[in-house]
Amino acid sequence: MCLGNPGKMRIVNAGRVKSGRVKTGVALLNFGGPWTLNDVKPFLYKLFVNPSVLVGVPAPLRQLLAFTIAQVKGPSSIRSYKSIGGGSPQLEWTEVQAAGLRELLDDSVRIEIGMRSAEPSIECALRRLKEWGAEKLILLPLFPHYSTTTSGTCFHEAIDALKRLNWNPPFREIFNWPDHDGYTGLLRRTVDEVVAEAEYERGKASDPIHILFSAHSLPMKIVNSGDPYPFDIKRTIKAVTRGLEHPWSLCFQSRNGRLPWLQPYLEDEIKRLAKEGVRRLVVIPVSFVSDHIETLYELDQLYADLAREHGVTHYYRARAFNGDPEFPRVLRSILAEAASC
Repeated sequence: MCLGNPGKMRIVNAGRVKSGRVKTGVALLNFGGPWTLNDVKPFLYKLFVNPSVLVGVPAPLRQLLAFTIAQVKGPSSIRSYKSIGGGSPQLEWTEVQAAGLRELLDDSVRIEIGMRSAEPSIECALRRLKEWGAEKLILLPLFPHYSTTTSGTCFHEAIDALKRLNWNPPFREIFNWPDHDGYTGLLRRTVDEVVAEAEYERGKASDPIHILFSAHSLPMKIVNSGDPYPFDIKRTIKAVTRGLEHPWSLCFQSRNGRLPWLQPYLEDEIKRLAKEGVRRLVVIPVSFVSDHIETLYELDQLYADLAREHGVTHYYRARAFNGDPEFPRVLRSILAEAASC
């Protein structure tokens, strides 16, 4: 079974792959984050100078806007990262996940990490694979749901980096895996764990439990241009909610600016549920395979406080995959299915 939409599984220069045991390089791609407080402003600049983020803004103006945004948002972002330990743990967890995947593969496969807006860069990952002697590549973004703003921009950067490296190997892009059995099964396990905790603490009380799935939002300008991200999110939710006994809803977090984004917004959904009498709220992060600012600050601090201010007495957040040994097995399955297509 091909992952995601088979029509979107691109194989480039496939005719060059040799028969037999081929040295395969796998680039695990992610957005990255500021690893220290000193990295916050440079990270914000790299994030917003990306043409897939500030869509339709010409380069000179985009560079100016990115610099301005980094300076304006920098102080508040620094405070947020300081509150979660002084930087994003995403690289640490990605390294753990990559190490777990390496243990499951033989020496004909090499795994490297590449970040779109931080170090180690995607070009760095590809350079290491080239020096190792990879005969073909697999580009695997750690985003289960495809968007031009995440996986799409990682692919564009990878192609540009290959040109800069003067390297033209056959490569495969894994676009998405929103309803892959391993991924949705692991996500459902995190749901069941946190729901069990909420049920145990509730005891014989009558107050209901509501499950709130929270995905990263996306500007409607991008959605309306045909970005498939919201459809991928729905595919995941459909798979994960099968058989759930408690009521649930879907919302979106992490919007920026005043333009409309995917709704309902997380803050509005929390207020609505609290007004309807929900006192035990279980929040499930959907778009993230490891902890970073959106889980550790937004969900654990910002929105937890908002929920309590509006009457939610018990607030729970499902864990991210982080160092769960099952997640590398999910990635291995994704790679195996891609190789068989």
